[in-house]
Formats: sequence, structure tokens, C-alpha cells
Amino acid sequence: MEKEISCSNTKAIIEYVSDHKGLPYSALLDDLDPFIDGIPRPVDYLRDRNNWISCAVAAKLYERARIILNDENAAFKIAKYAVENTTLGYVQGILVKALWSSKVALKHAQKINDKWARNKKVEIVSIKGTEGIVRLHWNAGMHVTKDFCLMNQGVYTYLPCIWGGKPLMFEETACFFDGAPYCEYHLKWPARNRAHEIFSRFFTSKSVLRETVEEMERDKQVIESKYEEVNRLNVELNYKIKQLLAIQDTGKAILSVLDLGELLDVIMNILATVCSINRAMIMLVNEKEGRLEYLHAVGFEGEMPEQIRNYRVSLKRVSNLLVRVTNTGLPEYIPEVKKSQLRKDNIILAYGQPTSGYVLPLITRSKVIGVMAIDATETQGVPKETRETLEVFAPQIAIAIENARLYSQLQDQMVELKRSHALLSRAEKFSFLGNLAARLAHEIKNPMTAIGTFIQMLPRKFDDDEFRNEFYQVAMEETTRVNNLITELLDLVKTREPHYEFSPLSDIIEKMVLLVSPRTNAKKIEVVRKYDPEIDQVWLDSEKIKQVILNIISNAVDFTEENGRIDVQTEKVANKGDGERIRIRIRDNGSGIPESILDKIFDPYFTTKHRSDMHNGTGLGLFIAHQNMQDHNGTIDVKSRVNDGTEFILTIPSDPPPT
Repeated sequence: MEKEISCSNTKAIIEYVSDHKGLPYSALLDDLDPFIDGIPRPVDYLRDRNNWISCAVAAKLYERARIILNDENAAFKIAKYAVENTTLGYVQGILVKALWSSKVALKHAQKINDKWARNKKVEIVSIKGTEGIVRLHWNAGMHVTKDFCLMNQGVYTYLPCIWGGKPLMFEETACFFDGAPYCEYHLKWPARNRAHEIFSRFFTSKSVLRETVEEMERDKQVIESKYEEVNRLNVELNYKIKQLLAIQDTGKAILSVLDLGELLDVIMNILATVCSINRAMIMLVNEKEGRLEYLHAVGFEGEMPEQIRNYRVSLKRVSNLLVRVTNTGLPEYIPEVKKSQLRKDNIILAYGQPTSGYVLPLITRSKVIGVMAIDATETQGVPKETRETLEVFAPQIAIAIENARLYSQLQDQMVELKRSHALLSRAEKFSFLGNLAARLAHEIKNPMTAIGTFIQMLPRKFDDDEFRNEFYQVAMEETTRVNNLITELLDLVKTREPHYEFSPLSDIIEKMVLLVSPRTNAKKIEVVRKYDPEIDQVWLDSEKIKQVILNIISNAVDFTEENGRIDVQTEKVANKGDGERIRIRIRDNGSGIPESILDKIFDPYFTTKHRSDMHNGTGLGLFIAHQNMQDHNGTIDVKSRVNDGTEFILTIPSDPPPT
């Protein structure tokens, strides 16, 4: 709100309307201005000559006065009332009374104006003998109305009454509010006898001095009362600042501290600082058991007794204070425990020996989740300020506790989810490996038959160097191949914790290609590998990446016809702001994936494979592959068109994440 006009004007309005109508102040002051409305006692502010307001507020008051008094000239009469009752400040009084005459007063009109208002400039056009012409140039940037003109007319007309003179003869010859560039006043006053003038000046000086002293004494009392009020407000303000800072700290705790035990310590430390509480206890509702249970307490000497830590009370015991507050959701204060109807043999009362107690509910989402009990060991009890502050903090505390409990539950669920994910991964792995084992058994059977035949014939052909050397070489190659297949199969079956390290990416891919080789050989599918020579060691969990690559290549084999082709390619790519990454492309020229189901292939248990002895799916393979890529802070994308093959694109960081 701008400071454009002194509250000496609004003081006159309020007092004039009050004297003539006796209305409550609300008729004038309600819904006046956001700033004024926010003041505890706006009438005191508007009656204080040292305060300033905007012209818009003053204009509203003049308008309301006109309506209440049903008088279009209300502003003029208010000005007359102000002059006659000398509602000027003592500084203004000195200025006006010391001037003594209308002629001298007009010469100093602008100075007098500056004491009351900044919404106009006063121009003295002429002063001759007992006549004068004054022009008021209104500030177009301020909200001025005809009422301001009427108020000035009243002031100029009755100004001589301040020093005991008669009203001036007044005529307005031009008005800004009727279209003129300014308001012009023609003023006349009677000539005064010289002797009477000297005599009047003498007594006027004494009058000015006496009234000045009286006014200063009154202002001194006002200043003293305001000083006391300012001190009181400063104390309250400091307390409110401490409250706000504590609320801010509590809010930070809600966001940053999720461990319940640590959170409770933080909250209690904040409350001890802000509220100066000595002892407090928190009980939470156990909905499943239908009871209140001890959670946390501070301020008790020595170790907390086992009976209090194990304290439980049924929510059906309505006579219990804690239960009653829980059920009603309303705080209760017991100023004197000894005179109350509380059971004195209660373990909490017997151990704590409080003189008074205050219990308030902890409410979040319109639900009571527990209670907080504060007690006092001294005779003055729990102060009202402390109780009011705790009511402010209680919702914050409830939210903090509820968040910590939810976080704890979420952690438990995450552990369970990880366990379930591991079980799903193992189930998918064993399902796939069961299928793979059947194929490997067939693949291993052929070389084992050849080796067995060689061993059977060896006694008879032992002296045949050609037979011995040729079949020996074949047997060793087949044995090595079978051994490699079995080794990779056993590695995949192993269950272990995630383990990230630098590993050779191309070697991992080669081993997975080896595992599916019985199937690619059977279908005469060519697997073409193209490795980027700059890619060697990559930061990854080799077992998880093996599982991803094996799943995708295995799917490619399933959906690629005989004599088809699978391409595996590695490359380095640079992402803006994301560092260097490794990309693995696995593409087949099989039947492709319909666009309608392309966005579902990573969903758990979604599969397009028809079950048979050698061709089935659990619907978990790609879901687990997707999870494994996320564990690497990587991505898995797919491009596919029906009858035009499918391409999976795996992207992972090439370096470890920053620590």
C-alpha cells in the first residue's frame, strides 16, 4: 500500500461518523484493503496521525461516509469537524497557530499541505490585502475524487477557527473534477485591528506553547505504550520465527530422514529447543491388534523401564486418556494430575510422577495414527504457548512418522521383490536350461557315440597308426567341445550376488553363441559376429549379461527359419552428457514381431511361443533381460517388422558409475 495521505484525515472520518451515527467500526472498515484488513486492530492504525495510507483507501472511506450519512457534502463537514476539534498533530498545530493569520497561513500553504498529503501541489496565485487565490494541482497518478476537493474546501474555509478567527468567505471558480486542469479557490477574510493583532499574538503564543506541551505529554504516553507493544510483538515475533525455523527443520527431516529411530530423535530435539519440553512419549496405533503401543520417549532419567517400553493399551479402554484422545482426535490437557480421575497406579504416571499432562493426537490424511504425551514435573504445568506450538507441529510429526513407516515397509517389499525377482530369474533360467539341456543331450550324444566307437575299436586297430591318429584327433576335439558346453551350462545355473567387474565382452558373446550352437547347427543358421576392435574390457556383471545375450540369441534361433542368419555386432557410441556407451546389436531375419504386441514383449509372463517338447517359453525371459539391463544403468530396445526380422539393441555404460 502506497503512503500518499496522512491518517489524520481518516481519524477525522472515523470520529465524525462515530459521533453522528454511533455505528460499529466494521461499517466503515470491513474489506477496505488487504494490508489494513490484515492488521489486528485497523481502527487504531487509521486513527494514528503518524501513519499513512493510499488515496484509494481514503477515497473508499469518504465514499462510505457519504453513504452512511446520506450526505453528498460529508467530506466538507468532516473537514470542518476536524478543524473545530483540532485533530491536527502538535507539529501541524505549531505551524498553523504560529502563523496566526489567514494571510500568513496561505503563504505557507504548501508546507502545511506536505504535512497531511502528497496527492497535490498548492500554488499561491495571489495574496492582496484580505483576499487570496489558491490553486490545487492534483497528482494524476493517485486515486483522487471529488471528496478530496470538498475536504480541502472545508479546511481552507474554517482554518482561522484554529486561532479563534472567523471562517473565510470561500468561492470555487474552477474544479479539476468538473474538467478543469486544477481546483481554484478565491478566499476573503476580514481586516484586523493592529492592537488586537498584537494582543492576540501574545496570547496565541502562550496558547501554542501550552497546547504543544499537552500534546507532547499525550504523545509521550502513546510512545510509551507503543514501545511496550513493540517489545511484546518482538518477543512474539522471535517466538514465531523459532517456530517457523523448527517447522522448516521438521520439513527437512520429513524429506531427508527416513529411518524411524533417527527421525524420532531429530523431532524430539527440535521440540525440546522450540517448546522447552522436558519429557515426551509417542504411542502409535496398531490397527491389526486394536491397541496403542509404546514407540519412543525422551527426558526420563536412567534407562526406560521394561514395563513402559512394553506398554500396550486396548483401544476399547475408553477410560484411558491416551485411548480417548486417539478415538476422539481431540487434544486433552490435565492441569493437575493429582486432582484428576486418572488412575495413579498406571505405570506411566507412577514412574513419571507428572504434575500436569497434555496429550494430543497425531493425525495424517484425516486419520489418527497415534498420540504424543507431554508432561510437566513443576507446578506451573504445561504452558499454553507450548500446547499451541505442539498443535502446530503435530501434523508434521504425524506425516514424518507415517513416511518413515511407509519407507520401512517399502524397504521390506523391495527385499521381497528382489527375492521374487531372483526366484523368477532362476525359474526362467531353469526352464530355458531344461529346454537347452534336452538339445545339448542330443548334441552330446553324437560325439560320445563316436568316442565310444573309437574306444571299442581301439584294441583291434591299435597298430593302425592312421586310425589311431585320425580318431584320436576327432575324439579330443569332440571332448573339448562337450566340456565347454557343459562348463557354460553350469556357469549359468550358479546362483550368486551381483558382481560387477571389467570383463571381455566379445568372449562373453562367443560363449553364448557356443551354447546355442547345437540349435543353430541343426537349423543351419549362420551366426555372423562383428566386434569393434576398440572394445575390450567392459564394466558389467558377466552372468547377467550372459543371461540377456543368451535369451535374445535363443529367441532369434526360435523364430529364424532354416538356412537363416543372425548378426551380432558391438560398437562404441557417445551420448551427449552421458559419456561413452557400448552398444550390442543382435539381428535376425526371422518372422518378426507384430506391431500390436511389440510394446508388450517385456511384460512378465507374456509369450508368443507355442508349447511343445522343444519349443516353449515362460514369458519371463525378456522381462528379466530388461531388469538386468536396468541394473547396468543400460537400456534394451527392439525394432521389428513382420516377415522382415527383429533387431534388439542393448546399450550399457563402458565405465563404472561415479562413486
